[in-house]
Amino acid sequence: MNLGKFLTRVSLAFVTTIATHAPLQARQLGPEVVLKAVYLGLRQVDTTRANPKVRWNVPNGVSSPCGRIGGSLYCTRNNTIYITQQHIQMAYKYGDAALAYILAHEYAHAAQTIGGFRPNNITAIELQADCLAGFYMGAMPNVTFDRQDIEQIAEIAYQVGDYEFNNRQHHGTPEQRAKAVLLGFQASQKNGISACRVR
Repeated sequence: MNLGKFLTRVSLAFVTTIATHAPLQARQLGPEVVLKAVYLGLRQVDTTRANPKVRWNVPNGVSSPCGRIGGSLYCTRNNTIYITQQHIQMAYKYGDAALAYILAHEYAHAAQTIGGFRPNNITAIELQADCLAGFYMGAMPNVTFDRQDIEQIAEIAYQVGDYEFNNRQHHGTPEQRAKAVLLGFQASQKNGISACRVR
Protein backbone atom coordinates (compact mmCIF):
# COMPACT_ATOMS: atom_id res chain seq x y z
CA MET A 1 0.00 0.00 0.00
CA ASN A 2 1.20 3.51 -0.80
CA LEU A 3 1.86 5.46 2.42
CA GLY A 4 0.59 8.69 0.89
CA LYS A 5 -2.79 7.13 0.12
CA PHE A 6 -2.81 5.49 3.55
CA LEU A 7 -2.18 8.80 5.32
CA THR A 8 -4.81 10.53 3.22
CA ARG A 9 -7.39 7.86 3.96
CA VAL A 10 -6.65 7.43 7.66
CA SER A 11 -5.88 10.80 9.07
CA LEU A 12 -5.34 13.72 6.72
CA ALA A 13 -8.03 15.74 8.46
CA PHE A 14 -6.38 15.07 11.82
CA VAL A 15 -2.91 15.95 10.51
CA THR A 16 -4.30 19.17 9.04
CA THR A 17 -5.90 20.07 12.38
CA ILE A 18 -2.62 19.58 14.25
CA ALA A 19 -0.68 21.51 11.60
CA THR A 20 -2.79 24.63 12.02
CA HIS A 21 -1.45 25.02 15.56
CA ALA A 22 2.25 24.66 14.71
CA PRO A 23 4.83 26.72 12.85
CA LEU A 24 6.44 25.17 9.79
CA GLN A 25 9.86 23.83 10.68
CA ALA A 26 12.44 25.28 8.30
CA ARG A 27 15.50 23.24 9.29
CA GLN A 28 16.46 19.96 10.87
CA LEU A 29 17.57 19.97 14.49
CA GLY A 30 20.58 17.91 15.52
CA PRO A 31 20.16 14.60 17.37
CA GLU A 32 21.25 15.92 20.78
CA VAL A 33 18.77 18.82 20.63
CA VAL A 34 15.94 16.53 19.50
CA LEU A 35 16.63 13.84 22.09
CA LYS A 36 16.96 16.29 25.00
CA ALA A 37 13.78 18.20 24.12
CA VAL A 38 11.74 15.07 23.47
CA TYR A 39 12.98 13.35 26.62
CA LEU A 40 11.99 16.39 28.68
CA GLY A 41 8.54 16.34 27.06
CA LEU A 42 8.15 12.61 27.62
CA ARG A 43 8.91 12.98 31.31
CA GLN A 44 6.32 15.75 31.58
CA VAL A 45 3.48 13.72 30.05
CA ASP A 46 4.29 10.20 31.29
CA THR A 47 2.10 9.35 34.27
CA THR A 48 3.94 6.08 35.02
CA ARG A 49 7.10 7.99 35.94
CA ALA A 50 9.21 5.42 34.12
CA ASN A 51 12.20 7.81 34.07
CA PRO A 52 14.60 5.63 32.04
CA LYS A 53 18.16 6.73 31.35
CA VAL A 54 19.03 7.39 27.69
CA ARG A 55 22.25 6.46 25.93
CA TRP A 56 22.45 7.61 22.35
CA ASN A 57 24.83 7.33 19.42
CA VAL A 58 25.54 3.77 20.57
CA PRO A 59 27.33 1.55 18.02
CA ASN A 60 25.66 -1.74 17.11
CA GLY A 61 27.27 -4.69 18.87
CA VAL A 62 27.97 -2.91 22.17
CA SER A 63 27.20 -5.03 25.24
CA SER A 64 24.39 -4.10 27.61
CA PRO A 65 22.77 -5.93 30.55
CA CYS A 66 20.18 -7.09 27.98
CA GLY A 67 22.80 -8.50 25.59
CA ARG A 68 24.47 -7.10 22.51
CA ILE A 69 22.81 -4.02 21.05
CA GLY A 70 21.53 -4.77 17.56
CA GLY A 71 19.23 -1.77 17.28
CA SER A 72 17.56 0.85 19.45
CA LEU A 73 15.89 -0.71 22.46
CA TYR A 74 14.70 -0.33 26.02
CA CYS A 75 16.61 -2.55 28.45
CA THR A 76 14.51 -3.55 31.45
CA ARG A 77 17.52 -4.75 33.43
CA ASN A 78 19.02 -1.29 33.86
CA ASN A 79 16.05 0.93 32.90
CA THR A 80 17.97 2.38 29.96
CA ILE A 81 17.02 3.32 26.42
CA TYR A 82 19.75 2.74 23.84
CA ILE A 83 19.50 4.73 20.60
CA THR A 84 21.95 3.38 18.02
CA GLN A 85 24.06 5.30 15.53
CA GLN A 86 22.42 3.27 12.78
CA HIS A 87 18.92 4.28 13.86
CA ILE A 88 19.90 7.95 14.17
CA GLN A 89 21.20 7.85 10.59
CA MET A 90 18.06 6.03 9.43
CA ALA A 91 15.81 8.55 11.19
CA TYR A 92 17.43 11.53 9.48
CA LYS A 93 16.59 10.03 6.09
CA TYR A 94 13.03 11.02 7.03
CA GLY A 95 13.76 14.03 9.28
CA ASP A 96 14.39 14.99 12.88
CA ALA A 97 10.84 14.13 13.95
CA ALA A 98 11.57 10.50 13.02
CA LEU A 99 14.23 10.46 15.74
CA ALA A 100 11.66 11.80 18.20
CA TYR A 101 9.48 8.81 17.30
CA ILE A 102 12.29 6.31 17.97
CA LEU A 103 12.89 7.77 21.44
CA ALA A 104 9.17 8.01 22.22
CA HIS A 105 8.60 4.40 21.10
CA GLU A 106 11.39 3.09 23.35
CA TYR A 107 10.20 5.31 26.21
CA ALA A 108 6.76 3.76 25.78
CA HIS A 109 8.34 0.34 26.39
CA ALA A 110 9.69 1.68 29.70
CA ALA A 111 6.18 2.89 30.61
CA GLN A 112 4.74 -0.51 29.64
CA THR A 113 7.26 -2.22 31.91
CA ILE A 114 6.50 0.06 34.87
CA GLY A 115 2.78 -0.42 34.21
CA GLY A 116 3.13 -4.21 34.15
CA PHE A 117 2.03 -4.63 30.51
CA ARG A 118 3.99 -7.65 29.30
CA PRO A 119 1.78 -9.99 27.27
CA ASN A 120 3.32 -12.82 25.27
CA ASN A 121 2.20 -11.18 22.03
CA ILE A 122 5.11 -9.09 20.72
CA THR A 123 2.92 -7.46 18.07
CA ALA A 124 0.50 -6.15 20.73
CA ILE A 125 3.40 -4.77 22.77
CA GLU A 126 4.91 -3.00 19.75
CA LEU A 127 1.66 -1.54 18.43
CA GLN A 128 0.75 -0.25 21.87
CA ALA A 129 4.23 1.32 22.13
CA ASP A 130 3.62 3.01 18.76
CA CYS A 131 0.27 4.35 19.97
CA LEU A 132 1.76 5.54 23.26
CA ALA A 133 4.63 7.19 21.36
CA GLY A 134 2.11 9.12 19.26
CA PHE A 135 0.12 10.06 22.35
CA TYR A 136 3.20 11.26 24.23
CA MET A 137 4.49 13.28 21.26
CA GLY A 138 1.10 14.88 20.70
CA ALA A 139 0.70 15.78 24.38
CA MET A 140 4.17 17.25 25.00
CA PRO A 141 3.93 20.83 26.23
CA ASN A 142 7.43 21.78 25.08
CA VAL A 143 7.53 20.32 21.54
CA THR A 144 5.01 20.88 18.76
CA PHE A 145 4.88 18.61 15.73
CA ASP A 146 3.66 20.17 12.48
CA ARG A 147 2.16 18.35 9.51
CA GLN A 148 5.57 17.64 7.97
CA ASP A 149 6.80 16.20 11.28
CA ILE A 150 3.77 13.95 11.65
CA GLU A 151 4.25 12.72 8.09
CA GLN A 152 7.91 11.93 8.89
CA ILE A 153 6.83 10.01 11.99
CA ALA A 154 4.16 8.06 10.12
CA GLU A 155 6.63 7.32 7.32
CA ILE A 156 9.30 5.86 9.60
CA ALA A 157 6.67 3.86 11.52
CA TYR A 158 5.42 2.54 8.18
CA GLN A 159 8.95 1.69 7.01
CA VAL A 160 9.83 -0.30 10.14
CA GLY A 161 6.72 -2.45 9.83
CA ASP A 162 7.02 -5.96 8.48
CA TYR A 163 4.96 -8.81 7.06
CA GLU A 164 6.82 -11.61 8.86
CA PHE A 165 3.71 -13.04 10.47
CA ASN A 166 5.40 -16.33 11.41
CA ASN A 167 8.32 -14.59 13.14
CA ARG A 168 7.96 -14.37 16.94
CA GLN A 169 9.44 -10.87 16.72
CA HIS A 170 6.81 -9.62 14.22
CA HIS A 171 6.20 -5.99 15.25
CA GLY A 172 3.19 -5.26 13.05
CA THR A 173 2.59 -4.49 9.40
CA PRO A 174 3.59 -1.12 7.93
CA GLU A 175 -0.07 -0.07 7.91
CA GLN A 176 -0.60 -1.17 11.53
CA ARG A 177 2.49 0.68 12.76
CA ALA A 178 1.62 3.95 10.99
CA LYS A 179 -2.01 3.72 12.05
CA ALA A 180 -1.05 3.05 15.70
CA VAL A 181 1.21 6.09 15.97
CA LEU A 182 -1.37 8.32 14.25
CA LEU A 183 -4.07 6.98 16.60
CA GLY A 184 -1.86 8.03 19.50
CA PHE A 185 -1.45 11.55 18.09
CA GLN A 186 -5.19 11.78 17.60
CA ALA A 187 -5.86 10.49 21.13
CA SER A 188 -3.61 13.20 22.57
CA GLN A 189 -5.95 15.83 21.13
CA LYS A 190 -9.30 14.09 21.57
CA ASN A 191 -10.07 11.06 23.69
CA GLY A 192 -6.98 10.45 25.82
CA ILE A 193 -4.49 7.68 26.41
CA SER A 194 -7.17 5.00 26.83
CA ALA A 195 -7.27 4.82 23.01
CA CYS A 196 -3.94 2.97 23.28
CA ARG A 197 -5.38 0.24 25.50
CA VAL A 198 -4.99 -3.23 24.00
CA ARG A 199 -8.38 -4.88 23.70
